[in-house]
Amino acid sequence: MVMVESEGITENTDPWRIDVPAQFIDELGMEKLMFEAADPAVFEWYIRNYGYKVNLFVDHSQIVQLECLRSGIWGTEDTWGRIQAYPKEGG
Repeated sequence: MVMVESEGITENTDPWRIDVPAQFIDELGMEKLMFEAADPAVFEWYIRNYGYKVNLFVDHSQIVQLECLRSGIWGTEDTWGRIQAYPKEGG
């Protein structure tokens, strides 16, 4: 698992360098990567663009918010009701 720091991608850069996560994913595959998501707008962007199974590193105080977003019971105006997860039984 490779941890990708948010500095220079979504942190301290304007606009976000959304091309960087895409390049990492293209080269290594999403299952081998974990992205730092320093605030809710960032982890919402990752989930909206890469799905609810994307590996994210968040602050412990944001875990409930992240997991509610992943399951579709929390969101902003542009994500509310648009992210749905129906995992298979036993998996």
